[in-house]
Amino acid sequence: MSEVIKYVEDGAASAEFICSDTLPNIFLIGDSIRKGYCKTVKDELKGKAEVFYVDDNCRSTQYVIFSIRKWANMFSDRSKVNLVHFNCGHWDTAHFSGTPESLTSEDEYARNIGKIIFLIRKLFPNAKIIFATTTPMNPNGKVATNPRYNHEIIRYNELACDVCRREGVEINDLFAATRDWGEECFKDYCHLTKEAFETVGKIVAEKLC
Repeated sequence: MSEVIKYVEDGAASAEFICSDTLPNIFLIGDSIRKGYCKTVKDELKGKAEVFYVDDNCRSTQYVIFSIRKWANMFSDRSKVNLVHFNCGHWDTAHFSGTPESLTSEDEYARNIGKIIFLIRKLFPNAKIIFATTTPMNPNGKVATNPRYNHEIIRYNELACDVCRREGVEINDLFAATRDWGEECFKDYCHLTKEAFETVGKIVAEKLC
């Protein structure tokens, strides 16, 4: 008998994140760049806020839209979440295996950012929202298996920021904060070194507190 795959429409209902009643509760959403800085944010805000994040790489805008209800259901009481900080763009701009077009078109990316903002407001009704721009590529210019380019990242950041400004969403411009960093700050084509990620984490923590 073939395996039956069940699709859970409402997402997994498991309250793994226990919200604080005395400190602000912050939820970080994002791709592998977020995975690189989230622990630093948590450490920097210890005693000031409870910082939550999933182990999952939150990947593209489509993946965030697909998964956000599951992530929201991980909270004991998502009405107590005070702030959601999110980023997604590296996957959206990527030309997977060298395809001529990015995974997500410009128009679709802008629409998806709007959808994510809508869903955050719906699922976390008391949360302030901050969008973080996509960080730049390694300035050494080497092209990876799934190419992405700074001129496209800049364009997608502009589109996302336009949506955020219309929606009254605050922007954390991580691209501007890191755009002049040299090759020594990168361990590969887009991921930072441990020390550089810690610096980004401190930038994010300062924005959130």
